[in-house]
Amino acid sequence: MAVTGDPSDDEVRARLDAHLARRQGRRPLTAADFSLTRLHLLQASVTRHIEERTESTRHEPGDVDLADRPLYEVLRDYELGPRDKPLHKPVELVKRGTVNGRSCGCGNGRQQCPDCKGVTYRSCEPARPCPVCEGVTPCAQYLKHGGLPATPGRPPKARRPARPDERVTCAACRTPDSACAGCQGWGRVRCESCGGKGRIPCTPCRATGTVTCETCRGKGKLTSWTAGRITWTARTEKAEYPDPWPRRVAADLGAGAWHRNRLGSGDPLPDDLSADHRAALERPLRHVKGEQDRTVVINRLTVVRARPPGGGNREYYLFRDLTGQLAVRQRVSDEGRRKAVLAVAAVAVLVVVVLLLIR
Repeated sequence: MAVTGDPSDDEVRARLDAHLARRQGRRPLTAADFSLTRLHLLQASVTRHIEERTESTRHEPGDVDLADRPLYEVLRDYELGPRDKPLHKPVELVKRGTVNGRSCGCGNGRQQCPDCKGVTYRSCEPARPCPVCEGVTPCAQYLKHGGLPATPGRPPKARRPARPDERVTCAACRTPDSACAGCQGWGRVRCESCGGKGRIPCTPCRATGTVTCETCRGKGKLTSWTAGRITWTARTEKAEYPDPWPRRVAADLGAGAWHRNRLGSGDPLPDDLSADHRAALERPLRHVKGEQDRTVVINRLTVVRARPPGGGNREYYLFRDLTGQLAVRQRVSDEGRRKAVLAVAAVAVLVVVVLLLIR
């Protein structure tokens, strides 16, 4: 069975002795020579559900069934039942006596098409400039155009000449080899979209002149009511830690056997919580305006830092892991880091002196 709770000094020193003997063989120092410092780490969060009540006028298409929504008189006085907590979705309410069904202004669910203004088509230019001559040189004898009995009632269909420079008999003046093959001398060709008719069927209304009413969505009716809504928004606040985390083993602490407490609204703090931890939680646990519910999560872990006498080059951190055993992490101490920096600096100075003497 895994051992839980903070480790005693005797347990820490026994584990440290075993670690020193196994990892480094016989040493002049024992765990009894080390000074122990306890770091009582805390991770805590408070998730509150803040209530907001809003009221608005709603309009929905057709006949809306509101029978499953609770009724209220005054929104601020409405009391939620034990199963009505809006933890995941708002509670929708209806103010008593405000439901009103009425006909939409469109009458039958249809309204005039905004594109064609109800005429079922859109105007189109029946003739377009010839894509071959662009209407610039349709016929060498263009001054003779007009007034001839053979003049067509509308421009001809566009043609694609076999050769770009091909010229044909003009359909207006009958002059051979004088006209553009694309338009036969007219300079303009029939619009392909409308076929020269000058109108195109309206697409949005499918040439009916009307479209579905956006207000009632084709229902022809509207339902209006005063809607109340009660929303709980979750907000999480983290507590400050009374003891700073040891940076050198911070990445290892995730494998520690954190003692976890999960508290609901109204639950007291654990009896074994230290005074420092209680003080750290005092501000986050204050009641906030609009707070209706809360969840408090408290995680605690004790880390013991062991330092050799006189500073030394190494220090050790011990904490209980997930198996309940004490884990040991060896790190370079501040004194060891300073010595290493001084050693590197001394080597650098020595190299500079040697280089100066060689010159």
